[in-house]
Amino acid sequence: MRRARELAEHGRYTAAPNPLVGAVVVRDDVVVGEGWHARAGGDHAEAAALERSGPAARGAELYVTLEPCNHHGKTPPCTDAILRAGIRRVVAGHLDPNPKMRGRSVEILREAGVEVEVLDDPIFEKQNEQFSHLMNTGRPFVHVKLATTLDGRIAAAGGESKWVTGEAARRRAHELRAEAGAVLVGAGTARIDDPLLIPRGLPEDPPPITRVVLDPQLTLRADGQLARTAYADPVVVFAAEDGDDDRAEELRASGVEVVPAPLVNGELDLVFVIEELGRRSIRGVLVEGGGETAGRFVGRGLADKLTLFYAPKLLGAEGAPLMGSLKVAGMARAPKFRVEAVEEIGEDVAVTLYPLEPEEEFVYRAG
Repeated sequence: MRRARELAEHGRYTAAPNPLVGAVVVRDDVVVGEGWHARAGGDHAEAAALERSGPAARGAELYVTLEPCNHHGKTPPCTDAILRAGIRRVVAGHLDPNPKMRGRSVEILREAGVEVEVLDDPIFEKQNEQFSHLMNTGRPFVHVKLATTLDGRIAAAGGESKWVTGEAARRRAHELRAEAGAVLVGAGTARIDDPLLIPRGLPEDPPPITRVVLDPQLTLRADGQLARTAYADPVVVFAAEDGDDDRAEELRASGVEVVPAPLVNGELDLVFVIEELGRRSIRGVLVEGGGETAGRFVGRGLADKLTLFYAPKLLGAEGAPLMGSLKVAGMARAPKFRVEAVEEIGEDVAVTLYPLEPEEEFVYRAG
């Protein structure tokens, strides 16, 4: 199972919007086949491992990180492949997180005489935290990423932000984009930086990434990098419902999709935004765009994970702050997080955090 989990990682930056899955076929304590899911539309991990096993799969054991699929999609059901191959025993890391599919493959295999063991180990579900979150909630997993100086500044007083962090941290940011499958920025970042927001410099080309802009007043430039590349990698702009129709048509003519969204207290409704992205089967969204945008997601409790890249620099009080207004009246009301990891990346340090649930906060305070 450890090897299957390692194999699943091969699809970390190419499998979106599908889950990461690795599989190992073992016969008489010898590995006879391995496989992983590389990208949507390609062979599933089980099918790849069984094909490499050939006749040796008959009577063998299959170790797979996720419950095999049992339905026809872009590929045939893995349960059919397992039965045809003559596998006698299946060990799965965790059940399918899709409530409609959860446990069904286990039943199918057991009814056919295959021995099935489900470990239900959280480490396997954690590997697929984005996919599991989408299946369980209908919303994409929201990962907020910010590059900051030691004193919590993301840009100098004049607005310059290239580059806060070093090359290694910027490369990791490209990996996070590919992992999520979608990246989101605010209108200010799109207007000032004119970013491309496409993962670059990865060993394998990821599938097209969805680039999302929160732009209530439709200020996105029709001649900017996002609009000019919209036919290759999708660009979705959320704008106020009563926005400029002529401007919207100009952007649509460039290939940009403009989605009218309701306003809440004069700002785009973020719940509507992420639920709309969930309806498009986007499993994860990397929020990159600016302290104000990050602050809105954190303040609304919509950030499922934070990664802060700290550069060993100081910009002082004149620089742009890490986080926009959270309207926190006292320390007890401050959003709280659990530190998952601290890692040196080149000359910078990455801190990964998850929000504390109320029961977690109680345990932390008591312990």
